[in-house]
Amino acid sequence: MAAISGKLAKVMYGAVKVASMVTWTLSGYESQILEITEMGDTVQKFIFGGAANPGTVTFSGNYDPADTTGQISLNTACKSEIPLTNLYFYETTTKYWAVDIGGSILVTKADAITMDRNAVGKIDFSGKVSGAAMVVKGT
Repeated sequence: MAAISGKLAKVMYGAVKVASMVTWTLSGYESQILEITEMGDTVQKFIFGGAANPGTVTFSGNYDPADTTGQISLNTACKSEIPLTNLYFYETTTKYWAVDIGGSILVTKADAITMDRNAVGKIDFSGKVSGAAMVVKGT
């Protein structure tokens, strides 16, 4: 079984690494199903139909107020409602996930900061994938 350690993972906004990220998650692609159960059926029936849900992205890490090209730029994209086509989620140094051609990521949550008296500040981001699925690139 192949396994990948998360130690090489990172989040890139264009050519810039988003500072201090420690986790990222892709919710995955979900096909839409439609119920076609008829009166008298004893078991529900479904078919594939309509538009699929390309999913969401979430990522978080240590808050870095000096990361103007990463964390602060993502906050600006969220508040300005700018769709992103250049947000990349790396598994390794050469293999990463990105929204496919024709799609974008809408940053829906930014400036989600947690400060704990006995810990480093944390920051969370979320985004909705739109118009295309996430695809893996590189090797």
